[in-house]
Amino acid sequence: MKKTRKIIPKKIDLNAWSRQFEDIPIEVIKKYKYYNNEEWGIYLSPPATFMVYGARELKRLKFDNSFEALRMWGFVFNETERLFRARQINKKIIATMGDLGTIPVLVLSFPDCIPFYPECLWWTPFFKESTELLDTASKLGLPEATCFSRVVVSAFYKKSYFPKPDLIIASTGASCDDYSCVMQNVEDMGYEVMWMEIPYRRTLEFLLNKPKPQDLGKTGQGLIYLKNLEDYLVKEYQRIWQALFKLTGVNNPHRLVEIIRKVNRLRNLVEEIKRMNAEAEITPLPALEMMTIEFGNLYGYADFDEWVDIVQAIYDMVKDRVKKGVGILKKDAIPIAWVTPSADPYLLNLVEDFGCRVVETEYVINQGMVQIEENIEPIHALARSFINASLIGSTEERVRSIKEKIAKKIIKGVLITNMLGASHCAMETRLIERLLSDVPVLSIDVPAPFGINQQIKTRIEAFVETIK
Repeated sequence: MKKTRKIIPKKIDLNAWSRQFEDIPIEVIKKYKYYNNEEWGIYLSPPATFMVYGARELKRLKFDNSFEALRMWGFVFNETERLFRARQINKKIIATMGDLGTIPVLVLSFPDCIPFYPECLWWTPFFKESTELLDTASKLGLPEATCFSRVVVSAFYKKSYFPKPDLIIASTGASCDDYSCVMQNVEDMGYEVMWMEIPYRRTLEFLLNKPKPQDLGKTGQGLIYLKNLEDYLVKEYQRIWQALFKLTGVNNPHRLVEIIRKVNRLRNLVEEIKRMNAEAEITPLPALEMMTIEFGNLYGYADFDEWVDIVQAIYDMVKDRVKKGVGILKKDAIPIAWVTPSADPYLLNLVEDFGCRVVETEYVINQGMVQIEENIEPIHALARSFINASLIGSTEERVRSIKEKIAKKIIKGVLITNMLGASHCAMETRLIERLLSDVPVLSIDVPAPFGINQQIKTRIEAFVETIK
């Protein structure tokens, strides 16, 4: 980017963002494009464009002022257009629902196949500051006391948020109960769904007392599991491979090996960005951008190669900020952990405004963060990586990393954001509070759009004061 003035890292609002966009030369705007298409693939747009298109919450959010972050947001907000363009140029659109991070690796191994996660639409009512999708879900039989992921049923019903998928792969078993019900509602609407069952990872106490040692395996993150769990996942992934082969007529296992290398590169970049962001004296990147980067690990926002380039640029920018000792929060910002992603992005801004910095997260996507082994048969490697999944084992295993960092005095508090009606929130929140009780813990039920009131702000402020 050709800069006309030195940009000091900070968070800026929509108006400042739009003024800054005016300094970007047209040749830079044309440089970045999705699907490598120069005719209609440009995604860098003035931020106000996305608000005009309906993302009204942009007017009250604050964003990192780097060009790299601006590029990232342009790409992320462009995803719906990108999916419809993919259909126009005869790419296969594959909806991967519920597994969060592994099935897209299989999908990307087939030519012109684009994976996407319909459940990521749960942020849409908040970005749009609209209850339309939530109200439609209620009319379709999913009541208010259901996880915000119910908007997926509305999206399939309206047929305007993504093209009709060529294949829908849905997860059941040890997955989110509420979302499993959402996916069943999608199937009941007449969509053909391929179901994959996710097995449960037994507790450590059971594994050490019951099976024979030769029946146990160990993941790279140190989780012990029954080997038949890995064998079961391999069979499920082989079924998916056959379905993709039938859809495309292509069967090239070597491509899977190449994709695993690409996925590992992305995951390593994200892990390094997280590490630098947590360890730097001054936070180099806001929590809102960090959450968006973490979720991009799952599927690359429907153009994996371009997303890797975006994350590489952010990595370079963060590394440069750390080297120069600059950032976007105050030095005395309080380090906290965040458990379960917030459906409302505004909460990430709010917590930082009250003086916190997010240095550790458990966004239920741990399976999308681990490195996939490259020295074993690739489908077995995928199975072994997924065994690290956040929600298929015990709560204690899920928050183990946070607990370790609390013990090392790295984390001073924990914030948990719940969804009304989400079963894992109801079952796990009190357990997490007890497991992490060595520091102050605040649990918040994220309200529907327009619901963040003074009471919630006061609770966050009191939480920060308690830590201090």
